[in-house]
Amino acid sequence: MLALGLVETKGLVGAIEAADVMLKAADVRLLEKSLASGGLVTITVAGEVSAVQSSVDAAQAAVDRLAGAVRISCHVIPRPDGELERILRLQPACAQAESTAKAEDEQNAAPTQEEATPTSEPQPAAEGTAQQPPSAAITPETPPAFDREKTKTMSMSALRRLATELETDLSSAQIAAANRQTLLNAIERATRKEKE
Repeated sequence: MLALGLVETKGLVGAIEAADVMLKAADVRLLEKSLASGGLVTITVAGEVSAVQSSVDAAQAAVDRLAGAVRISCHVIPRPDGELERILRLQPACAQAESTAKAEDEQNAAPTQEEATPTSEPQPAAEGTAQQPPSAAITPETPPAFDREKTKTMSMSALRRLATELETDLSSAQIAAANRQTLLNAIERATRKEKE
């Protein structure tokens, strides 16, 4: 069963000590460190209920021993509801990044297999006619149609890279200094030119 453990301290040193002790005391994952005004720092961990309880108890004792550190509160939430995902990340960022990377790898692997099949089939036809295989080989390499919704969600570095690859009417200095809207407009113009 999943549990959520929270330790709130006044000051960063106490919070770092609490996080260190929690991670060493039991098999828990550090989810986040939240800073609030007035020097309040909240450390959030997740894991099995018993592991989280023992790690929070260990952190409580460690912060109380630390001179100058003030423990504000400690709490364990056993089996948190799924709605807490809206305000807290119940999975660490690295686990989310790994799952995203795996999904992207699967998506990238599938088109590669699909592209391999059509290129292997036209090869026997290539012996008969030399003109058709090059056009068939060029078709998969052409850039995909411009999708404004997809580019709106891209990071600025990805947009800049795309603008450079598409040979937009912006110079490299202009691309580096451009805002999101300018890059989106330039990319859209460049893709329209390529279609023509």
